Parts: sequence; C-alpha cells; structure tokens
Amino acid sequence: MIDQFFDSLLQASLMPLAIVIFLLLWLAGEIGFRIGDWSEKRRVHPERELSGIGTVTAGMFALLAFTLGLTISIAQSRYEARREMVVLEANTIGTAWLRAHAIAAAEGAVIASRIEDYAKVRLDYVTTPSAAGEPALIARTSALQQEIWQHLKLLVQREPTPVTASRIAALNDVFDAALSNRFAFDSRTPAHLPLMLLVGAILAIGALGFQIGVSGHRPLMLMALMLMMCTGGLLLITDLNRPRIGMIRVNPAPLVWTIEGFDAMPRS
Repeated sequence: MIDQFFDSLLQASLMPLAIVIFLLLWLAGEIGFRIGDWSEKRRVHPERELSGIGTVTAGMFALLAFTLGLTISIAQSRYEARREMVVLEANTIGTAWLRAHAIAAAEGAVIASRIEDYAKVRLDYVTTPSAAGEPALIARTSALQQEIWQHLKLLVQREPTPVTASRIAALNDVFDAALSNRFAFDSRTPAHLPLMLLVGAILAIGALGFQIGVSGHRPLMLMALMLMMCTGGLLLITDLNRPRIGMIRVNPAPLVWTIEGFDAMPRS
C-alpha cells in the first residue's frame, strides 16, 4: 500500500512527492510550534527544562540521521547493482554475438542478426522512462530468446561438438543476465524503511517546532532551510530507489557501445 501511494505520486516526476513531503514537514513543525508557544504562555519553563527539550530534540535528529544514512546506503547498493548488471549484460551479448558469427553454417548469420535485435530491446528496457513499458519489452525479450534458442538448437542437433557447446553457454549467459537485470531493476529498499524515515522526520521536525515555540524565537529562514534539506534527503532515496524516474538513472552506455560495435567487430 505504501509503494502504491508513492507510485501514484511518482507517475512522471519527483515534484509531486517533494511538495507532499515538504507540506507534511511544514505542518509538523507548525503544530509543534503552536503547542510549544501555547505551553510557554501557560507557564514559565525553567532553564533545566529548556535544556532537556533541546537534548531530546538533538537525540531525535541523531536517530533520524542514522536512519537516513542507512536507507541511502541500501538504496545506493540497489543502484550499483543495476549499473553492474547493465555492464554484465552488454558483455555477454557481445560475446554471444562474436561466437554466433564464428558459426560457418547459415544459422550463424541468423543468430547474430537476432542477437543484434535482442541488444536493442535490452537497451530499450534499461532506458524506458516508465514502468508501464516494461511488460511489452519483457515479452519481446522472451520471444527473441526463444527464437535464438530454436536456431541454435537446430545447429546443436546437427553438430554436437564442444565448440557448439561453448556457444550454448554464451547464450545461457545472455539469458541469465537478462533475468538478473530485471531483478536488479525491480529491487528496492524495504517499504518500511522509507516510511520509518518519513515518520521520524515528521516527529523530529515537530519536536524542533515545539522547542522553538517554547523558546519564543522563530527563525523562519532557518526552519525553511531545514525542511528543504530533509525533503531533499527523502527525495534522494526515492530517486535512487526508482530507476525509471528522476535524475539518477543507470547509464546505458555499455549497451550502446555494444550495439555500435556490431559493425566494427570481426565477423569471421
């Protein structure tokens, strides 16, 4: 349900989520300030109590920073896994293409041609800007895998040699890389971590607002900067966590270079 709510806000960009998070944090700070201001007017807070409020608030922000760092670390690991899988898939496709061109039979040219089409589909999968386009690309990937395998199967039945077995292994690596890449793109941080971070930020900002209300001095500019920084940290996690939106996306250069290299690579 949490992911569905976030996905409904993240149809095209991060801006709707940024507005929602900023407003939630601002509301928490405003409520905390009003309660603190009301408390300050009802009774005088001794210096010891004010010091205790500051200590609790600092502790809440320390826990918030810890949760933020942990969640960013997990989201970054997911992003790095996607980068590594793009490189791996590009390498396996290039190897399988070279081995297909080493086949003297007619199936070699056909398999190489289908691998070229396959590489373009995989590039589209990595660069598609919306999750809505994934099912069609996955179906196209599966169809090309079956077609390539059928051509190689005919060759294996006619020439069951160790050399042919190496070509089977190369294609297996290509197909396995596609599945691993799909898993990497679908992997996200556990849903409860961003929720815990958001709730923690709301509580910490509320506590800070209460402290400011009790103190009787309200630095609006500094509060706005604090809210913007908290919002930015949450957006960074969201950007790393969702590969189809935002500004932090996996660089498809390895697949692009592989496709460009098809004309330059030796074909015999």
